[in-house]
Amino acid sequence: MHVASVPPSRFATIRAALPIGTIPVGLGLMVAGLSAYGFQVIAFRVLGAQPYAALNGLWVTAFVLAPGLFLPLEQEVARALAHRVAIGQGGRPLIKRALLLGTILMVGVVIAVIALKGPIESRLLREADGLFIALIVVLIGFAFESLTRGILSGNGRFGRYGIVVGVDGFARVGLAGLIALVGYDTLGWFGVVFAIAPFLASAAGLIGVRGLAEPGPQAPMSELSTAIGWLLLGSTFAQGLSYSAYIGASVLATRGQDAELAAFIAGLFIARIPLLLFQAVQAALLPKLAGLLGRGQIREFRHGLQRLVLLVAGASVLGVIIALVAGPAIGGALFGAKFTLSGASLAALTAGCCLVVVALTMAQALIALRRYAITAFAWVVAVGVFVVVMIASSLDVFTRAEVAFVAGGIVAVVWMAVVTRSALRHAEKRHAVASTN
Repeated sequence: MHVASVPPSRFATIRAALPIGTIPVGLGLMVAGLSAYGFQVIAFRVLGAQPYAALNGLWVTAFVLAPGLFLPLEQEVARALAHRVAIGQGGRPLIKRALLLGTILMVGVVIAVIALKGPIESRLLREADGLFIALIVVLIGFAFESLTRGILSGNGRFGRYGIVVGVDGFARVGLAGLIALVGYDTLGWFGVVFAIAPFLASAAGLIGVRGLAEPGPQAPMSELSTAIGWLLLGSTFAQGLSYSAYIGASVLATRGQDAELAAFIAGLFIARIPLLLFQAVQAALLPKLAGLLGRGQIREFRHGLQRLVLLVAGASVLGVIIALVAGPAIGGALFGAKFTLSGASLAALTAGCCLVVVALTMAQALIALRRYAITAFAWVVAVGVFVVVMIASSLDVFTRAEVAFVAGGIVAVVWMAVVTRSALRHAEKRHAVASTN
């Protein structure tokens, strides 16, 4: 008897397009996202406009430098470990190399930040006492957390990865709520809370976990470091682009515009929801793509990437519409009467963030294909376009930042799309030649 096949549900189709591990990491990021907004809401309501702007100078500086400089290490550890797992090799020697490389990178970052103490304190931290020390501490913490996440991701321990991400956010908002409750609601205490969260998250992810560092063949430094310079450059500029609207507005806004800047920052955090959600996909995507390449499954690589880009693009359009229609109401509910950003501004900021998400999706494929230099150059050009628009435009500071953000995002998406298509064609030709030999 013939039995008709049952078409897959829409949920099953969407789930199939996502890399394995997206859901547990997504749950951790949901906690982290809610916690980030909780932290921002508490700080916005408790602190004045100037201290809130200073705290977000710490936030943005840390989240540009730390992911920008340490995310490449996480990605390379995850990629290399996933490749070893796919071919049955243990990763202990690779992890030892990663620890050494991470320590060198961390020391270099701290030295560079100390050397730039003056402009960082005056322009971004707005001369707030104690926040520079918090910046140093959080950079060290993020170095350890990035290594932890790379090791967990490369071993396919996405549940633990989700715990790391979730605890990082939950610790921050929980401690912020506690200090506000007991009355220690000063800027310095918020800086302490921000700085120690990565250490707590790393500990939570590693406690009781076994089998992460199995014996295996020796790992030359080249297994991780041949492209680390390009990855550092690309990741730093990618993070810079994702926060470019804030950086541009913060640098150009006068002290008399602190209240407007505070509302703009709050709106940017609402707009960054798509970027936050993409981290769940990103953590699982690179190991999946590296595994497919390691097994020579180029066609599956292409089809999986196409489905994911379409899914991300569709979700991005929906996000911009929601920001335009309901953004001001959401902002008012979260941040109170001091939130004054319009729906059009929120939609523009969301569009910029969504364009960065689409570009990041394709950038993961290019990293898996080892097209490091061209990927890095795409982010550099996109940031350059942002800077040019900011300088050339005669609009007010905040509108100028929104327009420049969208322009930079468009350049990044177009560049990534063209290069990804070309790289996939070359990979398919090489695989076809190898298969015939």
